[in-house]
Amino acid sequence: PAIPILGAFINMMRATFALAFMASIDGGHALASRPASVTSLSRRDASRALALGGSLIACPPAVLAAASTDLRTDRVVAMNKYRARIEAGRDFWKSELPRLISASDWAAIDQALGTMPDPKDKRGKRKIEGTLLAMQGPMELWASSFSRGAQRSDATKELLDFAAVFEGSTEELREATSTSVKSGGILGIFGGKKELSAGEREKKARKAYSEGTKALNSYIKAMNVQLKTMGVNDMATA
Repeated sequence: PAIPILGAFINMMRATFALAFMASIDGGHALASRPASVTSLSRRDASRALALGGSLIACPPAVLAAASTDLRTDRVVAMNKYRARIEAGRDFWKSELPRLISASDWAAIDQALGTMPDPKDKRGKRKIEGTLLAMQGPMELWASSFSRGAQRSDATKELLDFAAVFEGSTEELREATSTSVKSGGILGIFGGKKELSAGEREKKARKAYSEGTKALNSYIKAMNVQLKTMGVNDMATA
């Protein structure tokens, strides 16, 4: 009896490490294009995947077999981690951002695009991301969960393309929050800047908002196609 038990234990361990490895790979697709903050996020994701794998050892063999062969597992985990942050960013983009642009509240927009001290950290050393910045990493990481191994699926490529366009629009929006931008022509080569008038800032911000809305909605619609295959409710567009 000891031999079958040992064999079952070895099989469970193999399944555990396979699941953890695949979770870390899925989270890694977006690392090349993200800053250090997202890299650390994906490392945490890998650690959590390992912790999840460790808990599977205690599962009955039938449950473990179902988990190891369920192609939806990593996608469901990714959805549970990232959907709420993307939806929070979408709601801010749809409702708050137009109002802030009309009010020329560039400081509030800049805060949503950057980092700020965590009010829960009494020592003031920890930073948290603004609502719009906090949604960008999850957009890429969730997209990557629809691929397996090093090969990106068509779904992942499409989602990452839309995420990149959206991120570009937030960079243009960030420029609008500044009083000056890099000058064009020969002055720009030497780091010259030009001052933006109030009208130019608003025009740039509205252009970024229009382009970003199209990209974000395209991302959400493409994601909804994947959610439909999982039997999950659609996300509302911006």
